[in-house]
Amino acid sequence: MTHSKTTRRSGMDRRTFLKAGSAGALGLAFAPGLMTGTARAAYEGTLDMLAWDFQPDTIKSLVSGWTAEGNPAVDVAVIPNLGYTPALQTRLRGGDKIDLYYNFAYNSQKFIDEGWAAKLNGLPGVDGMIADMFESARGRHVNAAGDIISAPYFSAVHMLHYNEKMLADNGLAVPKTLQEIYDASKSLTSTVESPYVAYWVKEFCEEYLHTYLLNEGVTAFDDAGQPVFADDPKTEGVFEWWQTMYQEGLAPKSLLNDDPGKLSNEMAQGNAAFYVLHHYFLTSVRSLEGPESANVTSAATGEKTLQIGEVLQLGQSDSDEERNAAWELMKYYGWKDSDGKFAVFNQWAKAAGLAAPYAGFFTDPEVIASFPDYYDLDLISDTFENGSDVVPARTLPWYPDFQAKVGDIVHALLLGQATPAQTVEALTAAAKGAQGGRTL
Repeated sequence: MTHSKTTRRSGMDRRTFLKAGSAGALGLAFAPGLMTGTARAAYEGTLDMLAWDFQPDTIKSLVSGWTAEGNPAVDVAVIPNLGYTPALQTRLRGGDKIDLYYNFAYNSQKFIDEGWAAKLNGLPGVDGMIADMFESARGRHVNAAGDIISAPYFSAVHMLHYNEKMLADNGLAVPKTLQEIYDASKSLTSTVESPYVAYWVKEFCEEYLHTYLLNEGVTAFDDAGQPVFADDPKTEGVFEWWQTMYQEGLAPKSLLNDDPGKLSNEMAQGNAAFYVLHHYFLTSVRSLEGPESANVTSAATGEKTLQIGEVLQLGQSDSDEERNAAWELMKYYGWKDSDGKFAVFNQWAKAAGLAAPYAGFFTDPEVIASFPDYYDLDLISDTFENGSDVVPARTLPWYPDFQAKVGDIVHALLLGQATPAQTVEALTAAAKGAQGGRTL
C-alpha cells in the first residue's frame, strides 16, 4: 500500500498548539456565546454523564458548551480509567441512572445484553452517523444483527513510529513486514542497544495480538467469533517473531512493565528507533523536545493494522424526553454539532491528536488546522479507510473474559516459558473457554 504525503499547515507552532490544547483554551472555545447552532433538547431535568479521567477539565468544558446553548444541564462525573469497568458496572447494578457514559468497546455488547445500555436504532440522525463512518469502523458500533450499540468517543490506528534519521544514516528503508522490522532492528543494534519498543504490559497485549496478526494478513476470528487464527500457519510465525524480538534483546526486557510515557521518551532521547502504538503517540514524542524528537515520524506497516477506539453508550432513560436529550448530547459529543461541525472531535485533536472514524473529519479545514505539521493526515485517513480492521469479535459479550487472559499467555511466550505452538493452543483454549465451549 502506497501513500502520497501532503503537507498540511496548521498555522500554529508547537508551543501555540500545546497552549491551544490546554483546558483553559478549550474552556474559552466553548464559553457561552462562542458556539452557535447547537441542538436544543426539550427536557427540563438534568442529564448524568460518566467519563474516565483523561483531561477531565476538557470534558466538562465541552459539555458546558452544549448546555450553554440552551440544552439541559449535565452532571458530569469523572472516575479513574483504572478500574473504570467494575466501578461502572457496580453503579449500574445498584440502580444508578447514567444517561451517557464512556465505555470500552469490548464491553459494549455485554452492556446492551445486560440492559444497561440502550440500542440507538431509529433515533433521529443515527443512520447518518453510521453512513458518515469509514466502512472499516462500523463493526465497532453496529453488531452482526444490525443493531447500533454505540457512538465513537475517539478512534486511532496502530502505526509504526520510527526515527527516520537513524534509518537513513544506516541505509535502511522503512520496514513493512515483521521480518523487515526484525532485520532493521538487528542492523541498528550498533547504534541503539534495543531498537524496538511497544507497550507490552499484560493489559495491552491483546491489542498487539491483533496488530501483529493483521500485519501478516491473519484473520483472528471469523464472523461467528471462532478463533480461526489457530488454523492459519502464519500465526505460529507471528509468535516466533514476537518471542525472538524479546529474547534477543531487540526489545528491552523492561517492556513487560514500561508505560507509554517512558517509551515516548526513549524515542525522544534516541534510545529506540521504532515505537508501535496508536497514531497519536507521535504527539507525545514530539512534545518532549528530546534530541531525536524531531526525527520521529510515522508509517503504516504490513497488510493491515488494528483500528481501535472507545465508545459512548446511551443509558436507559425514564422518559422519551430524557432519552432524546441524552441522544442529542451523544450526537454532539460523538459525531457533529447541529452546524455539521466536528466540534468535540476537533478539540480532542487539538488536545491530544485523537481522531474520529469519519472520512469528513480528515478533510475538515478546522480539523486540519488542529493537527501539527508533523502529522500526515492523508496517511492516517487512508490507514483508517483501507489499511486497518476493527476486529468485530472484540465487542462480543464473551470477549472481555478472553482479553483478560491474553496478557498472561503472551508474557509466558516472551519469557520463554511457552513455545509459539503452545501459545496458539493456549489462546485458542482461552477464546473457546470464554465462549463457554470446550477448551483444548
